[in-house]
Parts: sequence; structure tokens; C-alpha cells
Amino acid sequence: MAINLNKREKISVAAAVAAVVIFLVMQFLVFPLFDQNARLSRTISIRQQELEEIWSLQAAYRKTAKKTEQARHHLKTRKRGFTLFSFLDALAGQTGVKSHIAYMKPSTASQKDSLYRRSMVEMKLQAITISQLLAYLHGIETSRDMISIKRLSISKGEQQSDLINSVFQVETLEM
Repeated sequence: MAINLNKREKISVAAAVAAVVIFLVMQFLVFPLFDQNARLSRTISIRQQELEEIWSLQAAYRKTAKKTEQARHHLKTRKRGFTLFSFLDALAGQTGVKSHIAYMKPSTASQKDSLYRRSMVEMKLQAITISQLLAYLHGIETSRDMISIKRLSISKGEQQSDLINSVFQVETLEM
């Protein structure tokens, strides 16, 4: 059963077949490749961002590990028998605020799953000048014994307006 078609009909059928073939090739080969390429580009972009974040976290980890190692070294090289209370008392004598100490309250807290314990001293200085307080605080913060000021409260002196009262908490780690 052969169908006789004239030349124009043959061209029309050939064009229709070519259009269907082109449509099928585009639909099942070309468009999926473009979609896959777009997905891969998005995935690569996301993976690059994740890699940059990993590098950033790695740098932060290395920095933290280096600081931890330095802290361990400082703790190990401290003078034998170091105590925060005696350090603060000696520093008060050196900076000339020892006679202004109202109280010093030491306390310690054990760190869970750690070889170290946190040693704290709450201290009140009365009727001192700002420069005396700054000298004392500077001595604390610049000490190589890893001592830091956790809290600080400053108020005006009751009797003289140029003098101040200060309550602060100092802490360090001890083995």
C-alpha cells in the first residue's frame, strides 16, 4: 500500500518528519544537557562556598589551637606556687593601692572534664584616683600569668568627688 504523493506533499511530509525529529532531539537530548549544565553550575557554586567556609573554619581552628597551646605554655611556665590572691596582693603593694583595699574575696571553681580550675578574686578598692586604678588594672591585664578582669564597676567616692570606688572580679586558670 504505497501512497503516491506529489512533490509538494513529499516536501511537507519531510518537513513535518524533520520538525518532529528536531523536536525529539531538542526535547530529549539538548534541553536535558542544558538543564544538567545549569544544575552542575549551581552545585559547583554551592560547593565553592562550602569550601571557602571550610577554609575559614580551618583557619579559625588553627588560630584557636595556637592560642590554646600558648595558654598551656604560659600556665606551665608560671612560678611554682602561684596563686591569684597573692599576685593581686603583691601588685597592690607595687602600685600603691594596698591601703585602699576594702576586701578581697577569693573563690575557685572546678572545670568539668578539665585539668584546670578557675580561680577568681572579687576585690573592692575605696577612695583611689583614676590613675591608681588604671595602673593596677594595667598590671593585671599585662601580666604574663594569663589573668583577666571579668567584671568592673566604678562609682564616685562618698567623701571626695575626685576619688572613686571600684569593685571588680579577676580570674585565671590554675592547674
